[in-house]
This record gives sequence, C-alpha cells and structure tokens, in this order.
Amino acid sequence: MQKNFACQSKRTEVSRAIQYLTFFILTQGLVWCCYYLALAAFDPNQVDYATGMSQLIVSVLTIASIGFAFFEFLRKK
Repeated sequence: MQKNFACQSKRTEVSRAIQYLTFFILTQGLVWCCYYLALAAFDPNQVDYATGMSQLIVSVLTIASIGFAFFEFLRKK
C-alpha cells in the first residue's frame, strides 16, 4: 500500500513537470509562429520559408501535445 502511494506521488510529480514543459514548449511555439507570420507580412520574398517553418513548428507542437496526453492517459489509468 505504501509503495503504491509513493509510486503514485512520483507519477504526479513527473506529470506536473511534463505539464509545465509542454506549456513552455507551446508558448515558445506561439512566439515563433507569430515571428514567422510577421516575417511573411513584412518580407514577401520569405513567404515560402515562413510557411514551411510554421508548419514544422506546428507539427512538433502536435507531437509534444500528443505525448503529454498519452502520458496523462497512462497515469490516470
């Protein structure tokens, strides 16, 4: 019983750390997407580059969010 409680407590701590890391990554992604939006708006020659980078950022953020959701699913199961 005590081992189960310790394990659950450890999982909760890890979950919080992953949650903060995920929100930090999502916030950085928002900042970078805004940067590339501004880049495309102010320099029309860079539109293709900015679009490609924004798509790459969104792809990475999607994978990070799915990973966090999967970990939470396993933790609550």
